[in-house]
Amino acid sequence: MSFLKGDIGEELWVNHLKEMGHEDLETAPKRKFYDWDIKSNINGKTYTFEVKYDSKAYWWAKRRKTPDKPNLYIEFKNTNKNEDSGIKASKATYYVYMLKDEERVDAYVFEREGLLSHLLSVTYKTAGNSATGDNNALGWIPPLDSLVTQKCFLQKVSLKV
Repeated sequence: MSFLKGDIGEELWVNHLKEMGHEDLETAPKRKFYDWDIKSNINGKTYTFEVKYDSKAYWWAKRRKTPDKPNLYIEFKNTNKNEDSGIKASKATYYVYMLKDEERVDAYVFEREGLLSHLLSVTYKTAGNSATGDNNALGWIPPLDSLVTQKCFLQKVSLKV
């Protein structure tokens, strides 16, 4: 995914966190940094978020003739360097996956370690990212409806666009 799309998602999530009263918001440095995308504080507690923005999931779902059943793309490996990336490399507490559909963006919030544990325990289809990315990664393609039933799913947030 391009940095521009990542920036859009991070900006949306920062705005949401500000509305919720989070302070000391910090975005990850613009270099190789897998720890987290956004860090914030509220009520004396620090939170870290890995944020993904997907503007194509509903397009692919419509193409498959399942318009209300998008699949996610959750990166886990850098294929150029043969090393962990994405959810496997992140140290964030929360994994936020944003889906854009026409004029709406919904954020699905997961506990990252629980989501990773689930993804490792179930056989989901995997694919590279040549169709929509830099052709340098491998990711799982789980259906959204199967993930929101897991204990690691925390909430859906409709964001102001």
